[in-house]
Amino acid sequence: MHLDSDKYFWEKTDPPFQEAKNYEERNSLFESDFYSQENVVVTGSIFRWKTDYKDLFDLVVLLYIPQEIRLQRLAEREISKYGNKILFDEKLSAKYKAFLAWAAEYDLEENTTSRSFKQQKQWMEEIKCATLFLEGDLTVKERLDILQTYIR
Repeated sequence: MHLDSDKYFWEKTDPPFQEAKNYEERNSLFESDFYSQENVVVTGSIFRWKTDYKDLFDLVVLLYIPQEIRLQRLAEREISKYGNKILFDEKLSAKYKAFLAWAAEYDLEENTTSRSFKQQKQWMEEIKCATLFLEGDLTVKERLDILQTYIR
């Protein structure tokens, strides 16, 4: 079963990703789905959700894509999601620009207020399961090949 962290983190809104769920509801929904299955793949970031989630996994993979590529992909995703409205609707445009600015902070060493690469690397050192760090602009096939080789 595949669990996408965004499904649990965000309320369903139009446009999406506008309002976060409260943490108790989020964790309850996530845990219900997670524990209902024997084999689960979780995508996205849950490293700050709950301390004991460090013990849930057999393997954690951290994918790092260089900032320039990551920000370009995020911009393209947002434009494909909202179309030209994101450029001309003042409110939506402001949110779009704020989102990209927030996403750019991920790579800053001094970032302590939101999710960061430094914090995720630290979390990977604290967890008790196997870890795999994939870095670079790898294709999906390349990522899967590395992962399959690792888990054999």
